[in-house]
Amino acid sequence: MEMPTFDEMVRLAKTDPETLENIRRVLIEDLIADAPESYQRRLRGLQFQIDMERRKAGNPMGACVAISKMMHDSLFKLRETMNGFTGKSEFVEPEPSYNTSAEVLRFPLLANR
Repeated sequence: MEMPTFDEMVRLAKTDPETLENIRRVLIEDLIADAPESYQRRLRGLQFQIDMERRKAGNPMGACVAISKMMHDSLFKLRETMNGFTGKSEFVEPEPSYNTSAEVLRFPLLANR
């Protein structure tokens, strides 16, 4: 199935959310089916977890927050694992690649004039 345009998805969300949901399911299944067979079981399990979080949340914003938390938790576990390979057991903050100091400039208040 071809991905609908953004405008088409917005229209469906407003007028026919059930069709939009069916399109979402088909696109996800197509994506999983196109993945290497060795990944498909894990991807289906992950999609099941996402679907359950969406169902528990009850509204789109709650679902977004719950799924975002899932991603952050997964990233944290990955980071812990990566730190384990380096022999460091604590959380290791990466060195910033930018300047961490700045000069604060004062501007006159215009509201009191």
